[in-house]
Amino acid sequence: MEILKHQHALCNNEIYLKRYKLITDVRKVMNAMLKGIFPHLVLLLIALTLTTKVGASEIIYDRDPVNGHAGYLSAWRVSGDLDKPIIIVKGYDNSNDDHPVDDFNDDLGTLTQTLTAAGFDIIIFDYVNGTADLKQNADNLANFIHYLDSIFEENGFADLNGDGHPDYKLSIIGGSMGGIVTRTMFVQENDAMGVDVFVSLDAPHHGVHLSPYISWAADFIDTIAGHQMLYGEAAYFEHYNWLRAVESNPKFKARVIDPMQTAAIALSNGESSWHLDLGDLIIHTDYHDVSSYVEKDGSRSDYIPYHSAVNMDNPYTMVVDESFDSKDLKYINTDTSYFDRKIPNPRAAHGGPDYAIQQAIDFVVEHSGQLSQQNRAWLIPILDLILSE
Repeated sequence: MEILKHQHALCNNEIYLKRYKLITDVRKVMNAMLKGIFPHLVLLLIALTLTTKVGASEIIYDRDPVNGHAGYLSAWRVSGDLDKPIIIVKGYDNSNDDHPVDDFNDDLGTLTQTLTAAGFDIIIFDYVNGTADLKQNADNLANFIHYLDSIFEENGFADLNGDGHPDYKLSIIGGSMGGIVTRTMFVQENDAMGVDVFVSLDAPHHGVHLSPYISWAADFIDTIAGHQMLYGEAAYFEHYNWLRAVESNPKFKARVIDPMQTAAIALSNGESSWHLDLGDLIIHTDYHDVSSYVEKDGSRSDYIPYHSAVNMDNPYTMVVDESFDSKDLKYINTDTSYFDRKIPNPRAAHGGPDYAIQQAIDFVVEHSGQLSQQNRAWLIPILDLILSE
């Protein structure tokens, strides 16, 4: 895996488990061999795939490019039959120096092993270029789901409800930018893409809000995707106004959004009102006390406000009281019509803390429709134990 993870030409082999399905693009394999790129390793990988008899296996399937732009990376942990996939769509990455297979050996490793034992198939989806146009990475995600559909179709799953996708249970957890990439995919494809459950984890649905006084924060997000998510930028208004124009159409909402089970998880205490002192007013934006934040070298900048993380219908605030050194504010209304459930948390550094990942997984399990009540009863306490460490 370590050797393969940065060899995109080699990883382009479409390899799936022989025990249940084997799809091999012979042309790509032969091209890789003719180019002299680890030919013996390719043969070994295929041999191991053909003889796999274990209950769960890891797969790399990468594609680069897609439709003329940088493509995607993926790592799979499949539990026997591929039948309950959860796609974890990763967030913003301005370094592009890792592969999702590394996540199976990191924080997500134990969690995904437990879920795999419960019959779920975990797919970690990432980008060759994590700073590219959001529409391009949304196209990547759609392309990957079509590929996943093709596997299910060849395994006999039919399109029973006429939505253009084989009828299997598909869940997506979109972390940070991954939530916006997923939301962009729905709009761009004008389709729910067969997704049954969508969980957004601290995604900037009303943009990223950074303190103008901390230069490193602005530098961190100085990319195409960064400007598309940075509230106040022209690229932000162009992208988000397009999303909202489509999503506000009642027919789109009824056909695409409403049939899904959806939840928005916020790394924020979700208070409807809060107090700012002089230090907050000078150094941070008005939303500091209810937002997730980013930090570096001891300094902290706002990142995603609560209203952004839960996609409020009305994201506006009002001043309740104000003096020369403080200000009291509140949200006018915290309702969201996009998500079925909003889940607040203690304010935290932006990222994927264990408790928030647990909440996302719990929501997927709750709405999976494919686990017995008995299985759910023993799975969730195990997750609690793992993620509390």
